[in-house]
Formats: sequence, structure tokens, C-alpha cells
Amino acid sequence: MSKKNREIVSSASNETVAGNNGINGSDNLSDNKMKKDQNSSQHSNRRDFIKVTVASGIGVCAVGTPICAGTRMIIAPVFQESQAGEFYPLTTVETLTEKPQKFSIIDNKRDAWTTLPNQKIGSLFVRKSGDKIIALHSLCPHAGCMIQIGTKKNPKTGNNEEMFYCPCHAAHFNFDGKRLDGVSPRDLDSLEVKIENNKVLVRFENFTFGIAEKRV
Repeated sequence: MSKKNREIVSSASNETVAGNNGINGSDNLSDNKMKKDQNSSQHSNRRDFIKVTVASGIGVCAVGTPICAGTRMIIAPVFQESQAGEFYPLTTVETLTEKPQKFSIIDNKRDAWTTLPNQKIGSLFVRKSGDKIIALHSLCPHAGCMIQIGTKKNPKTGNNEEMFYCPCHAAHFNFDGKRLDGVSPRDLDSLEVKIENNKVLVRFENFTFGIAEKRV
């Protein structure tokens, strides 16, 4: 996929059971009834198993935001893609404000077997800060949860302010990406920015979660 074609976005099957109906006669009525009862019992057992499985899954999810996030932190290095070294045009300088805007990065997504075109490979926040433009990765460095923007109590000042926060472990960051509290091992990951012909380009990279060092 050529660079000019990359796009940036600011934004049941039926199971059929076949049976053998070739046995006829009144002498086989009891056998047929027995088979019918056995089939009914098997279906009931399947339904019970499915109910238990679903209930167990719901139970885990009900208490599992920290658990799921912790699991992701453990397995993330295995599945996390290193999307390094590519600059993506996002917008023009004039459209940016001091409040962060979120952008999605669309490109080819590759694994060991396939290439999927026009897939979302990540997202980031971009804002103006004086004469500078700041770009920050949208994933929390702790466990890879999606960072959000909201009005929260600043743990440093006690005032309600707009800020970045992580919904998984209640970490808070200011709009420069600096940690205010929480379990994140580092600040939000900054991304390299350059300006070409008044267009804002950001070098998008994914970084390793759960460590103090910012490392691809």
C-alpha cells in the first residue's frame, strides 16, 4: 500500500441433525421411545453445560476489569505489534487547539500469515501547547487500556479539571501526558511530530507496556 493511499480518520449457522428413520413396526416403539429419551437427556446436558459456561464468563466479566487488564498486561508483549518508523499526515496546524483531539491511524495490518488492508492499527491524541504540537499515544503505558478524556479531580490540586485518565486502574495524566497519580510506570508515550507544508505528520509507534522505560 503506497503512502499516499494511507488514510487517517479523526474519528448464524444452522446445525442439521440427520437420523435413521428406516426402522418401523409396533415392536420397536419402546426402542424408539428409549432413543428419544436418551436424545432429550443429551440435549439437556448440553444446555446445562452451556448455561454454566456462560454464567462463569459473566461472573468473571462482572468483577474482571482489573483481572482482564492484568491479563492483557501479561500477554500484551506477545501480541503487541511494533509499528515503528512511519509518519502519517493527520491534519493541518490551524485545526488544532489546546484541547487534545483524537485521531485513528489506518494502514495495512500484518501478522505472520496475512495482510489485511485498511485496518485501524492505533490511535493518538494531538494538541497545541504554545508554539509546540504535542502528540501522545492513546494507550496507557501500564497495561494498554484505552486512555480517555474527562473531568476528574486533580490529585495534585484537588480541583476538578479536564485531563487524561485510564478507566482500568484510575491513573490520571495532564494534557501534556505527565502522570498525576496511579500505577502507570511512566508518563503517556509521546510521539514525534513534524510539519510539512502546514500539515501535521506524526510518527506512529507502539511501545512496551508495564515497564518504566519507553521502549518500542
